[in-house]
Amino acid sequence: MPPRDLPGLYWDEDRQRYFPLSSAPSHGKERPDIDPIAQSQQRTASDTDTRNQTFPLMKSQHRLFSGLRSSPPSTSRKDRLTHFLQCSQFASTGKVERSLMHSPWYGGSVTAFQTAHHNGRVWSFAGDSVGWFYSSLTSSRNPTTTIFAHGWQPEFNLSSEISSICCSGSWCIATSFGPDCKILHFPLDTTTEDIRVSRIDSRVACDIWTADLRGSRLALGARSQLVCIDDIANRATVHNLPTYSDVFSVAQENHVIYAGLRNGGIFRFDTRTWGSKGDALLDGLFTQPHSSITNLRLLCDFQLLVSNVDGKISTFDLRFPAIRTPLKVYTGNVNSYVIKAPIAVDPSEDFLFAAGQDNRIRLWSLRSGGPPLAPNTSSTPMKFQGLNLLQHHFMQPIRAMQISEEAEGMALWVGSGSDVFKYSLGQHVSAGCNF
Repeated sequence: MPPRDLPGLYWDEDRQRYFPLSSAPSHGKERPDIDPIAQSQQRTASDTDTRNQTFPLMKSQHRLFSGLRSSPPSTSRKDRLTHFLQCSQFASTGKVERSLMHSPWYGGSVTAFQTAHHNGRVWSFAGDSVGWFYSSLTSSRNPTTTIFAHGWQPEFNLSSEISSICCSGSWCIATSFGPDCKILHFPLDTTTEDIRVSRIDSRVACDIWTADLRGSRLALGARSQLVCIDDIANRATVHNLPTYSDVFSVAQENHVIYAGLRNGGIFRFDTRTWGSKGDALLDGLFTQPHSSITNLRLLCDFQLLVSNVDGKISTFDLRFPAIRTPLKVYTGNVNSYVIKAPIAVDPSEDFLFAAGQDNRIRLWSLRSGGPPLAPNTSSTPMKFQGLNLLQHHFMQPIRAMQISEEAEGMALWVGSGSDVFKYSLGQHVSAGCNF
């Protein structure tokens, strides 16, 4: 069997070992111009055929259970079978609850959504296309009902579309899109703080596409720049980092902020050296031709998950920021122009959900890559098969998604039109539904 492709390294057949790509002999010829994404897709397809047994295993759950019982404890095989079983269960998800957002202004559709657990309470937040910000509060100690009995409370109107909602610590932040941008600060400790709204001068930033809150630091993706506020509670210094293209996606950890741009560029900024221009990653892989970066997610400490406006989804190794070859490619996503095409990753970073331009949701195993998992309806009555998460065709575009950990298991929240759907992952239609 040929050796595995490792980022930044090549295999020398004569010497039977790996060497850095920079030292690869050219033999007087230039290397052919190969699309690293397409090359990785071919490799992923080959890997699926030879090593990844997800699809045949998913056809028979009793075989998985039998394999788990016969596997010695703490083995890689047991871990793999457990993952395949979870793949099968997630692909059979059918239990769903539906809540209608009653907008004070007719015609608003959900554009952002977020849940947060704080001090024994579960907060849910939503924003719509006409600027309304909603909150909903329940106790994490109370059982979840099949309807949102507590309802949605309109808190404030920011005058233009809510472009993002993010939570961290004791704060929830919502941003609005347009030339007259606003930031809403919603304290989760409502007894000690009040809701406040700050207006951003158009000379500082406009057209806020997205935001990411980590601790007290807020990163805003705006027109032609990344804007960073060091401490949202104390309204500390604002840093403007030019990108010369609109920032559609933002991800941050520790002292580093990643920005995905309209022109396909991905930049990395170090908050300890604000004077730097930022580092361009992946050697301009998505800039020629341009393929806008619609989502960025940081995985496993050193991986960056990237989704593009043309439907590509792939992961890259941040330890080799100039390498253009992805670690994994996730094929089968449907998109050609939608910028607000959300993705969601589970807390264990094993599964990826993506909303397609065709108003359908697809599911991948982050471990294996390749094509999406097929809907598993083997145990679902025919009349309920249309409720299966992976088969359901939403009537309106999907603009927001999030995975949360609930008392009864993981849930996928979906914002489509004026509705918020809550899918109980791994639970069949027979477990109950409320449409």
